[in-house]
Amino acid sequence: CSPFLICLYNNIKEGGIMMSNFYDTANQLERELRQSEEFTAVKEAFEAVQQSEEAKALFEEFREMNAKFLQKQVNGEELTEEDSIYANDLYQKASSNEAIQTLMQAEQRLNTVMQDINRILTTSLQELYQ
Repeated sequence: CSPFLICLYNNIKEGGIMMSNFYDTANQLERELRQSEEFTAVKEAFEAVQQSEEAKALFEEFREMNAKFLQKQVNGEELTEEDSIYANDLYQKASSNEAIQTLMQAEQRLNTVMQDINRILTTSLQELYQ
């Protein structure tokens, strides 16, 4: 975590951030996140995927599949066995591609940071209900 996150947590915990400053603080956090190693790694990995025709095609197909499956969920439809087989096959292809594998690993590290931030931000509410 950056010193900013520690400061953010302490200010929230102590009630030091005024309501009008929440958005300023959130915007500062977003700027710092963009400069983090984790974000930079995702950006570089994504650019590498875009440079490879094979990786780019697999990535786009994977995104389209996710959107299709999400739409099915929203509509209350269940995924078919054919959907599951297709998803599994596509995942295997995508995860065996080095550029996509690197992107997935970088996304996982960034996701961990985002989860940590969310945990920090919700600490005061969790403490309230204990």
